[in-house]
Amino acid sequence: MVDHLVRITAALDGSPGRAARVEGLAAALGSAGFRLRRERRRLVAESADLGAADAKDLLRARGYADGEYQVFLEFVRQWGVM
Repeated sequence: MVDHLVRITAALDGSPGRAARVEGLAAALGSAGFRLRRERRRLVAESADLGAADAKDLLRARGYADGEYQVFLEFVRQWGVM
């Protein structure tokens, strides 16, 4: 069985208006069921339920440009008990 994890990150670089923009992105991802956390100077959102393309479509529909965040897709193989 193969599972996936979608991780989306957005940097908090201190530029004017960036914090508000990242907060809006966090709200959009949180409403889609992503688990949210802060690491250093960035937002990290993770989900095993929504696909990477669907998450990107959601953010584009909410007005976020591709350069405002990064999308990572990880595949995890899990072996069952025989």
